[in-house]
Amino acid sequence: MKKLLTWAAFIFLIIPLKAQEVPAVYSNIGSDEKGVFLQIENKKLYAVPPNDTFQFTDLYSNITGTAKGLDLDFKFPDLNGTLYYGFINYKDGSYPQPVYFRESAPIKNGRTNIPIVQNLSGKYDMIGWKQSGQGILGYRIVNNEGTIIYDGKAAFTYKDNLFNAVPTVIEGPFINKLSHEGAVISFTTSTETKANIIVNGKSYKSKGARLQHEIKISKLDAETSYPYTLEVGDFSFNFKFETAPMPGTGKKFTFAYGSDSRAGQGGGERNIFGTNAYIMKRISSLAKAENAKFVQFTGDLIDGYEISRERMNLQYANWKHAVESYWHYIPFITGFGNHEAYSYFFKDNTTGQGYMIDHFPFDSDSGESLFQDNFVLPENGPGSEDGSKADPNSGKIDFPSYKESVYWYAYDNVAMVVLNSDYFYAPQGMHYTSGNLHAYIMDNQLKWLKKMLNQLEKDDNIDHIFISLHTPFFPNGGHVKDDMWYNGDNRFRGVVNGKTLEMGIIQRRDQLLDLIVNNSSKTVASLTGDEHNYNMLTINDDMPRYPDGYSHPKLKLNRTFYQINNGAAGAPYYAQEKTPWMNNLRNFSTQNALVLIDVDGPKIKVRVKNPDTLELIDEYWLRK
Repeated sequence: MKKLLTWAAFIFLIIPLKAQEVPAVYSNIGSDEKGVFLQIENKKLYAVPPNDTFQFTDLYSNITGTAKGLDLDFKFPDLNGTLYYGFINYKDGSYPQPVYFRESAPIKNGRTNIPIVQNLSGKYDMIGWKQSGQGILGYRIVNNEGTIIYDGKAAFTYKDNLFNAVPTVIEGPFINKLSHEGAVISFTTSTETKANIIVNGKSYKSKGARLQHEIKISKLDAETSYPYTLEVGDFSFNFKFETAPMPGTGKKFTFAYGSDSRAGQGGGERNIFGTNAYIMKRISSLAKAENAKFVQFTGDLIDGYEISRERMNLQYANWKHAVESYWHYIPFITGFGNHEAYSYFFKDNTTGQGYMIDHFPFDSDSGESLFQDNFVLPENGPGSEDGSKADPNSGKIDFPSYKESVYWYAYDNVAMVVLNSDYFYAPQGMHYTSGNLHAYIMDNQLKWLKKMLNQLEKDDNIDHIFISLHTPFFPNGGHVKDDMWYNGDNRFRGVVNGKTLEMGIIQRRDQLLDLIVNNSSKTVASLTGDEHNYNMLTINDDMPRYPDGYSHPKLKLNRTFYQINNGAAGAPYYAQEKTPWMNNLRNFSTQNALVLIDVDGPKIKVRVKNPDTLELIDEYWLRK
């Protein structure tokens, strides 16, 4: 809970909560006119209020033009600090970034201004705004404690000696859902507006004025580079993307994998309000330099563990900004981790005990729905855990949705199956509140995985399958106390409506391995994170993997499988711990790392590099 309260240093205003319906999956949770509460004996513990003094949208949407420049009002009276600013030249280089001016502007009581005429004219007019009558500024909000809060953008026009703030592309454009026929290009604008994308001579328009835009580009040729132009008002932006090869062609290509980029130590860009932007920028740059066709990034993008929707959205925005310049060209495909938790928090001040559950209503205000709002991902996974054996109410939707956190996609002859091992997650006190266990895959997700692996096993276009989930099957440093091991204690499992699930964590781990290893010949490796280090584990039947005295049936493995853990994308490191399987472990490293997977028809090679130093950490063949 200490991390959650860190952000409260500048949060003071209490916003009252509304009484609402409580999902039937919880126990001892109620709601009345005072808000959501946890009932413990004769006490009602009300959820700690989010205490928001700012709205995330106010950090970019209240900008007005003057004769001298731009006035910014963040609607945040308690914010005092510094605004750094500078032009973004979209015509100078492929990966546009702000170039900050030598002077800054003070932020007082949430207000500041950028004196464009005074400071950014003449020899400092690097974008020619005076001649063109338009430009885009990047700005950085830093509070008095030196924490970088947000990197924003402001587009402006200049006419008749007056500046005017106009709709700005504040996020994107991003390449998503890439296929051999096209992609979905998404972006967010500061105000509701129409937009247009031109690809291959064809115009694709957004469906009316909106803030969040998703435009499908289709009917393109496979394995072809396409320049595209995004038009928003008088502004245009030029980038390009390359379609995937025809399925199953077996072309040589590289993709990248990483996880765990929540804020690190060291100050500066290693903590831009909730994310290690410095390492993520280095990872993105390295992935693009290695000609990676896509980046799979599974979980703990941000600090999370938040009770505030506003702070969650701000953290997600900072992660997206860190990789944005490269996401213009290749997909960054995200998965769900435990730090994506957006929760109700209850505290018993008498005992000091805390309790946390997934926020609700699930369809519009949960950790899962917030993740859906921030990313554009495949929607081909299971629906939810409704209808499973654990469902307390078969006639009603009671569980969160799996939409966009459980899915699969393919590139050439490779399929990536992404699981959510932090679904319906209750970080604290679940035996009172109910909720799911960290690393526990519930029944309907397991059934969907079985179905997908059977389907992909029969697909002649797919030679290799990777399973990506946040939590390792076999932890090695930092999460030996949980993940799919819990120090060898199989009693750990989820709780729904006060009833514990039938299978323990080690039993459920074995069911997963049985599907992935014994019932599929195409699965190559699991790509995991959660532990802030890099390592590779060779999993075979000879590897010790049960606690002493384990009384349940033990799974026989019929072949070798690999677990590649890369939770080294900037979160604070974890050192190696003693485990029964440590002799099967290769090259444990606490360096920051990016895993590069080279696929060449039937062959797969892995290279692991430090994105900061470019040192080669590890190199080996998975299939040769």
